[in-house]
Amino acid sequence: MSKYKIKLQKNKTSTEISPLLSFSAHGANINLTKRNSIYPLRQIQAAARQCSQIGMHEVELTDQWTLEEQWAFYQGFSKPKNPGNIKFASLNPKDSTTLQHRIKVIEWVKYHNNMGASACTPLRLCHAAENFIKEIAANKYKITTEYFAGEELLHHGYVGCYNVGRGSVNPPVLLSIKVMPKNKTKASTKAVLVGKGITFDSGGYMLKPTNNIHYMKADMSGAATVTGALALVMLQGLNEPVELILCCAENMISGNAYKPGDILEYKNGVKVEILNTDAEGRLVLADGLIRADATNAPLIIDAATLTGAAQIAVGKDFCALFSLDQKLRERTLKYAETMHEGLWPLPLELWHRDMLPSFITDTANAQISGTGSPGGPSTAAGFLSRFLTNPQQGWLHFDLSNAYMPEPNALWSGGATGNMIITIAETLLQEISAAA
Repeated sequence: MSKYKIKLQKNKTSTEISPLLSFSAHGANINLTKRNSIYPLRQIQAAARQCSQIGMHEVELTDQWTLEEQWAFYQGFSKPKNPGNIKFASLNPKDSTTLQHRIKVIEWVKYHNNMGASACTPLRLCHAAENFIKEIAANKYKITTEYFAGEELLHHGYVGCYNVGRGSVNPPVLLSIKVMPKNKTKASTKAVLVGKGITFDSGGYMLKPTNNIHYMKADMSGAATVTGALALVMLQGLNEPVELILCCAENMISGNAYKPGDILEYKNGVKVEILNTDAEGRLVLADGLIRADATNAPLIIDAATLTGAAQIAVGKDFCALFSLDQKLRERTLKYAETMHEGLWPLPLELWHRDMLPSFITDTANAQISGTGSPGGPSTAAGFLSRFLTNPQQGWLHFDLSNAYMPEPNALWSGGATGNMIITIAETLLQEISAAA
């Protein structure tokens, strides 16, 4: 099959009414006129989505395209079923390498996000992440891994992962992967990435409704996202030690599952009353944050599909960012803007941690009906802040509202998007470099 040639027409001074996508005998033109170029990368992605939808499976981008324009086309054109093939336009060597690195990482993340939960169990996800990081490391980095699984979690005090996952036949796992550049053998950890890896979320005894339970296989998007971000930074040249922590479990119903009313006592002494078994992501992340905190790393980033309320707040075009470190938050928003990814700050203050009260212990994991704050994303972030010694410095929490699209739309095929991987990677790279 011959390739359809796709040309990018930039005439931003023209006021003509013209379609975004027009066709010729050999392919198509994407017309970026003044009327439809307010958000040019978004328009390119939409045009690429149209090309994919009408059956252009083999395309060639011709003439002049920038790195970000080609990346936008790839995002719209890419789909899990019959993915097709793109011959990219010429770029300088650095940009061409960046494009290929992004594609390698995003495709790994999408593949595992889209995989069925029976195939992507907690242990299999952790093994896949370990193998991917080792593949990326080649001979440039020393990789050290540590697994805690099943009852072993309880013995080491990782009560969140253990209890959320104990109702499943597939044991919960907390995985630590330490990445050390070979020329930095005695350096301290400069950053820790923590990811929520709920490989299937039934909601537990607060069972999820049937209209959305089928895509709860993507509740491990946080774990996949931070794995991808670390891999991308390694490909770009990571010069300092970083630790990756994946907090993985299946949240299931069984005679051994954790229950509403249970009380969990964490390693840092915080006691949590379980009021909602479907607020499980924050419980597993707490384990990862406690471990991250113990490293004294100046930067801790966690990522999770944590609250549906964040999606209500920012929609499917943005992810939500929380931080008590105002300067770090503002820099991170700039990184997202530079990387052309939608990221929006939502409120977080230390007093948000007090808006999940328990009448019998330190805190609940969810609101008591009729009390507390309706700001679910902020109270969830406030809950997480309890598990850091100094949450006001060097901590970022990403609530991944658009990591997965349950249905196709004008920009995305259905399934995983890979959003925020590039922003988190850029944040990690820039913040480590600035601190060096």
